Amino acid sequence: MALKLFSSGKGEGGGIEGALVRTIFLLLVGLSGCILAYDLREEVTRALAESSEEVTRVVFQPPTRTDQERPYYPKAMPVLPGSESPRMPGVTDRPKPEMLASRMSFYAGSNGEVSAIGRIEPGSAADFEKFLEGEGRGAKAVWLLSPGGSVPDAISMGRSVRRRGLNTMVPSSGYCASSCPLVFAGGVQRSAGKNALIGVHQVSAVAKGTETWGDGISAAQQISARCVEYLVSMGVDPASWVKAMQTPKERLYIFRSEELQALKITTGAAKA
Repeated sequence: MALKLFSSGKGEGGGIEGALVRTIFLLLVGLSGCILAYDLREEVTRALAESSEEVTRVVFQPPTRTDQERPYYPKAMPVLPGSESPRMPGVTDRPKPEMLASRMSFYAGSNGEVSAIGRIEPGSAADFEKFLEGEGRGAKAVWLLSPGGSVPDAISMGRSVRRRGLNTMVPSSGYCASSCPLVFAGGVQRSAGKNALIGVHQVSAVAKGTETWGDGISAAQQISARCVEYLVSMGVDPASWVKAMQTPKERLYIFRSEELQALKITTGAAKA
């Protein structure tokens, strides 16, 4: 005998059971649509952030004890109200936002001071080594102005700084964010200007090929562990990276001057 599912006196697909099935089906379709829309929005937002041609100067309010997070702009130059972009060794004019949005470039100044300005991209560590072996030979201190970027390259640059016995500096009104503080941590002596903006956030790992979302999370955890291990080896309090892991990648946790000293991110009092 054939068994008819969800039958009723109102015909096939009718009645309470049929209505329930249709409702569940519509809910599933709607939920799938929401998930797809959310994923699409995330991809579009990420693409716009990476490919936007708008490069500008952004004003940040000074961080306070209860308000230290700010938006992360990978292609902008944040400054505090009334501040100009900093003077950098080897650079004739004050750096423009376009310089921060471009691949990191290196400049040789006087008295062994050199500047590193721009995004840290895959291969930037090799560029840095080449510079120090050439135009930057004899460097004593590295001034940083960067929105960050590649974590492995930043760690390699920081290790090179320490191996060569160089000092690091983020000047007043300077900006060192995302992976840039990892380079900064490599300095034997580390100084920051009073209005320097030094900030961190979560690292992210983009899945490649057939890697799953879980693979991406695992990779991010491994990178974070590598960052903590590196900071400890540089003499920086690993609690500084807790702030990074607590801050979404689209935001920045800006350290206050007293935090920079307490966490041993800097090795001395803030400079003017």
